[in-house]
Amino acid sequence: MFKLKRNKKNDIHEMGTGRIISAETDFNTVETYKAIRTNIMFSLPKKEYGKVICITSSAPGEGKTTTCTNLAITFAQTGAKVALVDCDLRKARIHRYLEIKRDVGVSNILCGFSEIENALVKNVRENLDVLTAGEIPLNPAELLQTQEFDNLIDKLRKEYDYVFIDTPPITVVTDAVIVSKLCDGIVIVIRVDHTTFDMLDEAAETLEKSGKPILGAIMLGGESKAKKYGYYKSGKYKYKHGYKYGYKYNYHYGDDIETEGKQGNK
Repeated sequence: MFKLKRNKKNDIHEMGTGRIISAETDFNTVETYKAIRTNIMFSLPKKEYGKVICITSSAPGEGKTTTCTNLAITFAQTGAKVALVDCDLRKARIHRYLEIKRDVGVSNILCGFSEIENALVKNVRENLDVLTAGEIPLNPAELLQTQEFDNLIDKLRKEYDYVFIDTPPITVVTDAVIVSKLCDGIVIVIRVDHTTFDMLDEAAETLEKSGKPILGAIMLGGESKAKKYGYYKSGKYKYKHGYKYGYKYNYHYGDDIETEGKQGNK
């Protein structure tokens, strides 16, 4: 389990660009991401070309897009050439967090309206290029199952040292499973007082169908609850006793709709 502490000065759960790593980000948050970076690096097998990492969560609102973006930035800080790809085609966020345009991106490439070279936003941060989701398609899952998407990931793999892909929550739509089949490893983001044991179990079981290794889980939240959540190791979750919460959600199209779950102790 990789843990990311919540910091009042730079609260990663607040909406907006302030939660993305910058020169103003507090030391503890930066160092935590660096520690996670080291763990991921040593968890990935040696490859002839670049390594592709899929970031997902069990449900909306758990912080996966923030985590994915910050990991990409942290890896780029090592001097590695990094691509950050937004494959959450229904509810894209990366362009907002990095304050770039999303009018040309993944969906435009897959539909044949743009080439990769024209869609990539270069040097958003040093050594970091970004491929936004593009225009919202009517059939995201179908687009991600095409040969065009396979070709896109293969080309990025050959041109970058690391490719980080943000996907929709795993238990909401099938997109993350489709994308994960092309990755070298998967990271699940969970959040204290938000992710339940049942949600985490379902996410892990679904991801196992991809046949790709789950590298670990990144927990967002406070220290006091951390011990009440499990961690992933060798295909099995190990839990300690803890709280469970009821959760209802809908996953809408559009990048301006923020859906929050309704929680209550069971």
